[in-house]
Amino acid sequence: MKINIRRISYKFISSVLCLSVMTGMFGIVSYAYNDDDTTSSLVSQGFVAKSTEDDKALDYTLESAELVFDASGSIGADCEDCTDMEGKSYNSVYIDNQEDVATYKLTTKKNGYYNISITYLLDKNQGNDLALAFKLDGKKILEENSNIVLPRLWCDDGDKRTDVRDNEIAPKQKSAEKIITARFITEDSANEEELLVYLESGIHTISIFNCSQKVNIIKLEALAPEEILPYDKVKEDYKNYNDYSGKAIIIQGEDAIYKTSRSLIAKCDRSSANLTPSSATKDVLNYMGGTSWQENGDEIIWQVNVPATGLYKLGFTYLQNTVINGISYRHLKINGKTPFEEAKYLKFEYDTSWNYTGFFDDEGNPYLIYLEEGLQEISLSVTLGKIRDSYNAMNEIISNLGDLYINITIITGETPDANRDYDLFKKVVDWDNRLLNNIEKLGALAEQLKALSGEDGSTMIAAVENMSRVLNNMKDNPYTAQIYINDFYSCYTTLSSWLFEMKRMPLGIDNLELYAPNAEYAPKKVSFFEKFAFGFKRFLISFTDDYGAISNENQEGKSLKIWVNWGRDQAMVLNNLIQESFTEYSEKELGYKVTVNVELVNASLVKGILSNNAPDLALQLSRTEPVNLAMRGALVDLSSFEDFESVLSRFGSSGTLPYQYNGKTYALPDQQTFYLMFYRKDILEQLGIAVPNTWDEFLAATAVLQRNNMNSYIPYTQITSETTVNTGVGNLNLYPTILQQFGGSFYNDKLNKTTFDTSTSVSAFKYWVDMYTLYKIPTDADFYNRFRLGTMPLGVTTYTLYNTLAQAAPEINGRWGIALVPGIVNNETNEIDRTISGGGTGCSILSASKNKEEAWAFLKWWTEAQTQLDYNNNVESIIGATARVPLATVEAFKNLSWKPADVPVLSEQFSKIKEINEVPGSYYVSRAVDQAFWNVVTNGKNHKDVLIEWGSIANNEISRKISEYN
Repeated sequence: MKINIRRISYKFISSVLCLSVMTGMFGIVSYAYNDDDTTSSLVSQGFVAKSTEDDKALDYTLESAELVFDASGSIGADCEDCTDMEGKSYNSVYIDNQEDVATYKLTTKKNGYYNISITYLLDKNQGNDLALAFKLDGKKILEENSNIVLPRLWCDDGDKRTDVRDNEIAPKQKSAEKIITARFITEDSANEEELLVYLESGIHTISIFNCSQKVNIIKLEALAPEEILPYDKVKEDYKNYNDYSGKAIIIQGEDAIYKTSRSLIAKCDRSSANLTPSSATKDVLNYMGGTSWQENGDEIIWQVNVPATGLYKLGFTYLQNTVINGISYRHLKINGKTPFEEAKYLKFEYDTSWNYTGFFDDEGNPYLIYLEEGLQEISLSVTLGKIRDSYNAMNEIISNLGDLYINITIITGETPDANRDYDLFKKVVDWDNRLLNNIEKLGALAEQLKALSGEDGSTMIAAVENMSRVLNNMKDNPYTAQIYINDFYSCYTTLSSWLFEMKRMPLGIDNLELYAPNAEYAPKKVSFFEKFAFGFKRFLISFTDDYGAISNENQEGKSLKIWVNWGRDQAMVLNNLIQESFTEYSEKELGYKVTVNVELVNASLVKGILSNNAPDLALQLSRTEPVNLAMRGALVDLSSFEDFESVLSRFGSSGTLPYQYNGKTYALPDQQTFYLMFYRKDILEQLGIAVPNTWDEFLAATAVLQRNNMNSYIPYTQITSETTVNTGVGNLNLYPTILQQFGGSFYNDKLNKTTFDTSTSVSAFKYWVDMYTLYKIPTDADFYNRFRLGTMPLGVTTYTLYNTLAQAAPEINGRWGIALVPGIVNNETNEIDRTISGGGTGCSILSASKNKEEAWAFLKWWTEAQTQLDYNNNVESIIGATARVPLATVEAFKNLSWKPADVPVLSEQFSKIKEINEVPGSYYVSRAVDQAFWNVVTNGKNHKDVLIEWGSIANNEISRKISEYN
């Protein structure tokens, strides 16, 4: 038996569609997965056999197999019936966890290339996409032990609502109980290539391992790649169909029935009277998409009741004002199938305002689509379209340049000595050819970009040409090539940023319109007077709108006031969530409805308290504020509420520790951050460095990196302002983490003095400071960019970098990974202590509030997993995935859209957080650690002396504060 993996052009991709139950094909992305080659059990299910005359995949048959038990006698997966949202039942195999395995027998009659297709139903109570690992005849199908990630469909949970100001609010999103059929594509979803496996004739087995979600597998098929014909050939069949002759059919963009992301929700735009519907004074939901619809593969599906079978032409009212002087592409499908080749590249050109376009060729001739009478689905998915080749070319160039930069800096370091001869042309392997090869590729890329944009100059083209200029200078000046290293770095990072921008394809859709082929396109037209009246109303309303008040106060019943010092987008998301679910929650919890007034302010709570204008609640208070306010009697003890303990179970074991004072709790955590280790797989493998488990191993790896003119990174935040102090000591540097791994603590049992005079604290302090003094790890570095480049391929920083790398560094996709923060070996247990400190924010009730029970109900609602998830997802849908909120509720954190293979690491690291207490005067403890650190690092003083000295100063401040507020 022979197994071979092959990629083919996207022109062969099609979907397998069961019209009565399936939504069609969606893109699948692969992520890393590790597993041995053993299977715990085998389960088989019969499925439909198909044959094809295509040369790529030959005839085959499939056969059922009996249920097989593993050695322990347990069944890894069960056969059961499943039911979709329409009440239809299907026979399926149910996989519940990572130990379950479903294995199918496949009999092929002839040798050929095949693509695997799967039909499945996901559990509605879970929120992430489905990650599956596959084995063919006991061997992994994908290279590098990768997974297949399959999409989940989302739909509106009920109808739209209105708030107290009569503004419309988008409904919440829920997982759709919809049967989905998807084919496997390659790991790099930007290429949208089918994943083909070569099978020789005979019997084969396909094993499915579940890695993330509960799933019912309904059918598995081995299919031939279906060639998508160009329009000229498809048009020949149109002579058998009639042209539609009725009135235009308008499909509202906001009325999408399914989406592949829960961040794709209906939105409001008040900028134009041309929108349908439109309002100058109120928020009305009138479009779908925008910046939340820009990731490759994201798909929106609309349903239309077609009045008559026939041919139609298609038009769109859209907004594409982000890809400046560029094009945003979409892939059109009808009932999950691409009707013809040109439907893969719908173009939406740049305009500063809402625009209209038809679906036509370069000569203006409309493309017609065939629709049958009845309910049909029209979908648009994000695609790179015609720029895919340019994207792939740039990605390859950046990868090559990154490798070249690492080869150079290994010899010269990042700051070469101007008086030294490095002879790079002799020491860097294949120097001339690599420079010439990249110069040629950059030139070809520049020409491609010029042809696509229709202009000779743009900022992206300039970035490509600047990189080429630097390489030419290095080629023409081989003996002094090192003087161009800084220019190389600058141009490389700029080019990498453009690679990220190339993948962004945002688009807003107001309407989709179906016309008779001989009818004129008829977008909504607004007269000059209507536009003037609309603009005048917007002008007048600007004088009366209270931009600080996100919602109006309702005088009926109980009302809460909340101050937030956030961005307006985040505040609007909060208000919409309150309108959607808190009002209903309060009625269920308290027996009556409670309204909430969200106000945007830039004043501190102290000012509000002193002016007798304090709110009832405060959200996302900085780490030190709750204790500082509590010791002044300004906050309510939350532990006094009867159901406090049940609410406490939502967080980590020490989640509320920083908000406790004198045995009472004054805040609940609503955000929590922690450290995580990031590493470059490619570079560590090249240098033979294993991923460190202990700090000793980390420092040994650092020594190897430094011998190769690289370095590692650990976080240090220098205290420069009161804002820095307010973040709390746990998230400023690694000292609290290492101290706890040494078995120590920051404060004594009475929390009235530090423990900096103990031998444990001194030893931990020395160990930490030695990382900077003996091992020369820099105290300040741009870890994000240096990690991307590879000159700092190992480091510890807050886990929020994870999403930034995943979204904004496509050039190193698949080259980096995450791991637990290194620890200290416990001599007694011989286990590695991986305890880490954390940071974050809290939410509190003010003592001045007259509605404490209502405020407590709000905090319970706010910290629920579903509320936190909804808040994050809505923020991401508006601002983007890089704005992900560091949630403190454990269940919500786990259900964020992580790569499934990384969830175990993230969850385990989250569980290792041990928070540091905040005490009166703790702001001085942060300063004390900072001062002791710099006295050693900069002034060379004895570590023990300065730590004890500054510990004593901090103790005096703690004593003073305790005495003052006793």
